[in-house]
Amino acid sequence: MDRQVIFGVYDKTITNGSYTGYFKHEDDARKELVNQMNFVKEQDGVTDLVLKNDRVVKIEGRVEEIFFIIHPIMLR
Repeated sequence: MDRQVIFGVYDKTITNGSYTGYFKHEDDARKELVNQMNFVKEQDGVTDLVLKNDRVVKIEGRVEEIFFIIHPIMLR
């Protein structure tokens, strides 16, 4: 039996966090990261967000705060 992996985009900007979406392909999850990053930039005026691999971070000096991240999820 093959196990399927899906990719969840997780929003860490709210207190308890939540998934903004689940995707079959990692590329689709990356597109959602960009969409979420652009939304936060436009809505909240946060200008120093950067896409790094599987996450969107805000960089302040040497500290990186994660805003959104892709979690691979194994389905059974």
